[in-house]
This record gives sequence, structure tokens and C-alpha cells, in this order.
Amino acid sequence: MRRRVYTIIISPSNLKPAKQFTIHRSTLWFVIFIFLILLTYGILGSIRYYSDNKIFAEYLQVKKEKGELEQENKIIAQLRKKEELIRKFLGLDADDANAPGQGGPGSTSFLFEDFHLNKKVSPVLARSLNLEKEVFLSPSYKEAILLDCDLQELIDFLKNQRDALATLPTIAPISVLESWITSGFGTRKSPFTGLREYHTGLDIFAMRGTPVIAPGNGKVCLVRTNGGLGQMITIRHNNQYETIYGHLSGYNVKMNQLVKRGDCIGFVGRTGNSTGYHLHYEIHKQGKAVDPFPYFLNWDDQHFLVAKNNFSVE
Repeated sequence: MRRRVYTIIISPSNLKPAKQFTIHRSTLWFVIFIFLILLTYGILGSIRYYSDNKIFAEYLQVKKEKGELEQENKIIAQLRKKEELIRKFLGLDADDANAPGQGGPGSTSFLFEDFHLNKKVSPVLARSLNLEKEVFLSPSYKEAILLDCDLQELIDFLKNQRDALATLPTIAPISVLESWITSGFGTRKSPFTGLREYHTGLDIFAMRGTPVIAPGNGKVCLVRTNGGLGQMITIRHNNQYETIYGHLSGYNVKMNQLVKRGDCIGFVGRTGNSTGYHLHYEIHKQGKAVDPFPYFLNWDDQHFLVAKNNFSVE
């Protein structure tokens, strides 16, 4: 009968006697079987190890994103409260807290056509999102975009308000401390006839050559010599306000020139009907002369030297 054994001969390279091992075939297959089992177990263990690590890493990432999302929701809630406060302060319409609520299951996808028609997406979001396609976003991201639209609306409103406020004549046309009002707005005695007359502006004393500044942004619409006011300038600030400057010694602007608040437009003098150096200053609102003094936000009563019914230096 043929023996089912294998002989393994190991021959050293240094001429030493060879070593011989005999192993039964069943024993060899058993060793191979055990080796395959260990190899399979090792491969499966490695796969499970890397799979567990991947799942754990995904768990940590989800946990991190959840924390960030909760933090974002808190920030959005705080911004929404601030936005509502700003709206109340500016007198703008705010969301009605007493409006009936709506709810129920639904998709978190939305079209940008769903936004209020009077709201705009900021340029940053407009570039980052494709407005022509439906966008699928989380509720918090949708709320963030809506909040961005609301804040952009407020920014546009404040910008328009800033531009409008910049045109108002809200500072005195002479900034030096060595100046004061010598004749106020309203009824007074004429310095020339002694009769009562209606004074349509303020007389502000200052030294000859003192710079006269624009009290608000506007456009120079008149630069000429007038009989009574001498060398004068008129600035149109907006659809409501115009300012007039008389008795100047010189001009620093030209017709149709755009000026900003604080720009030098001319210099104090005594041209025209004047008994001394001063500036005659008028504010016209919708074509009617109004008292300029309440518009002087950078002055106080100490600049008012005499009562408005006293003699003027005009």
C-alpha cells in the first residue's frame, strides 16, 4: 500500500548533513486548513476594524455637525431677535406674532420664488446658489437665507436713509467758535429804515474771509450777485430743501457743482446791503423760508447773541 506521506529535506549551504522531515498528508492538509482559517479571520478582522473606525469617524463627524447646527440655530435665533428690534426701531413692518400658524409634513426643498417679492438675496448668496434650479436645504439653512434677505432689506433701507440724511442741512454754515447769531428768524426792526420787517434767515457774525461750508450734500444752482444780498450762493439739497448764503466776499464753487457736507463754498464778507461782516443764511423747505437755527445740530444757545427782534447787521 502506498504511504501518504511527504518528505521535506532541508540542505544547509555549509556542507553540513541535510535535515529530513516526514509529514503525513492529512497533517499537511490540516495545517493548510488552519492557516486558511487564520488568514480568513485576519482579513475579516481587518475589514471590520477599518469599517468600525469609519463608522466611528462618521459618528464623530455627525456629532460635530449636530453641535455646529445647534450653535447655528442659536445664532440665527439671536440674529432674528436683533432684526426684529431693528425693524421696530425703524418703524418697519415686522412679522405678526399673532398671525395664525401653519404646519404639517412637507419637503424641506423650496424655490427662491417662495421668497417675499420685496426681498432680495445678497450678492454673496446669489453667486453661491443657482437661483434657476430648485435648491434642497435644511430648515436652518433656509432660515439663514431668509434672514440674510431680511438683513439685506434693512441694509438697503438704511443706505437710502443715510443718503437722504446726508442731503439735509443739519449743521451751521460757519464752524468757527468766534461766530454768533446777531439777528434771528422772523419779525425785526430794519437796520436801515427802523421799520418792522420779516427776516427770512439768520445773520451770523464772523470775521472777513471766514470759510462758509455746505450744511449738507447738494448741487449749486445759483452763483451770482444780488442787489440786497450781494454775492450769494444757492444750493439745492433735495426735493424739499434749498439753502441761501448772502453778503459773501468770494466764491469757492461754480454753477451745477456737487458739494458735500463740510465743503467750503465761499467766504464771509459784507457785499450788498450790509453794515458789517456777516453771513446771511436761509433755509427754504418746499419753497418756504423756515427758521434755520433748529437745524444746527452742532450749535447751542450760546451762539445766539441778541434777541431776534433786535437790530441786525444786515
